[in-house]
Amino acid sequence: MKDIDSGQMAFFSEMSERQISAREFFSNVLLDSLYRNFGLDHVLILCFDTTNGFLSWTDRSGITIGSENHPYSKFAADDIISRTIYEEAVRDRLDYFNVEPRIYKSTDLIPEDEYDDSEYVHFIQKNFGMHYSVTLAFGINAYIRIYFFKSLTDGDFTDDEMKELENIYVYVASSYKNFKKHEQEKIISSIQDEIISSGEKAYLVTDDFMHIMSYNRLALNYLIEILGPEAENQIDSSTPCAWLPFLIEGGEPADREDSAQTRVRTKVIRGYIFKIYTYDQSYSHGIIDRYHWITISEKEEHQLPEKIGEELPLTHAEHRVAELLYQGLTYQAIADELIISYHTVKKHVQNIYSKCGVKSRYQLQSLLDRTKQ
Repeated sequence: MKDIDSGQMAFFSEMSERQISAREFFSNVLLDSLYRNFGLDHVLILCFDTTNGFLSWTDRSGITIGSENHPYSKFAADDIISRTIYEEAVRDRLDYFNVEPRIYKSTDLIPEDEYDDSEYVHFIQKNFGMHYSVTLAFGINAYIRIYFFKSLTDGDFTDDEMKELENIYVYVASSYKNFKKHEQEKIISSIQDEIISSGEKAYLVTDDFMHIMSYNRLALNYLIEILGPEAENQIDSSTPCAWLPFLIEGGEPADREDSAQTRVRTKVIRGYIFKIYTYDQSYSHGIIDRYHWITISEKEEHQLPEKIGEELPLTHAEHRVAELLYQGLTYQAIADELIISYHTVKKHVQNIYSKCGVKSRYQLQSLLDRTKQ
């Protein structure tokens, strides 16, 4: 391992550039940087979903996606290191923004008299020619883990090496925190553009960890009307919102594989209509970060034109866009489905709203429900 001070500034510089321009943070590029700046060669990234299901591993040559035949898939049930990391992360509600070192030394978790003959050692010896490991855990429920290995000949990690890995944890975690903040700002901005274009006036934007990332005053007024003044005290992007699961988890759960194509869910609460949409940020290593946007409107506001039984005055292209809107697809998902531009979709939607005499997606969906009767 190189002198950590000599690589620290170069690593921070590289990570600062990546947090702005990179599509993904935990990749073989990160592994190359760890090697170049700190001399860390035997390193592996493992990715899991938020329930500890294995997704992929990444070494400096690239990503290997999990499958039934993947070496780790066959070993996962016996991986005591992974199980311990996950259980402690769930207990502590680990998320993207943790920078306190979470480091797991294999010889601390497996009893000394069992270590050499353990399933864990057999696995890392067979697949990597290694005997010892230290794991750094990051993200929601520790769904990203960096493994550092040493051979039997080189010996276990020393106290000095563990201190250096604690420092490296902080470097990586701080850079990842900034990356996620920058990424989420872009996602929230994109979702807000979608909401504004749809004609909705009151909204919340949340992540899948029950944080409210963004909202407007009208939505807050509605929530206070429904839930009382305490609703405002629970809107904080840094802590989970106690009443949010009731909205997001209600109705049929959205399959994570359905991505943005999942149909919008609707709830009516005390005369207010809540529409819950899904936005998925997918990564090449298999992780999917899910966001939601929730629009709120007063039920009595929606006075629809009488078009029951009449042909809607739409062109063929507008009909196709209207049907996809009805299914709950985002503008970008519609553009991808029809192989047209995002701006063309927006133009079609403006024409649809004008011709149908509606002002929002909800009114259009209600109108289509009536014409389909």
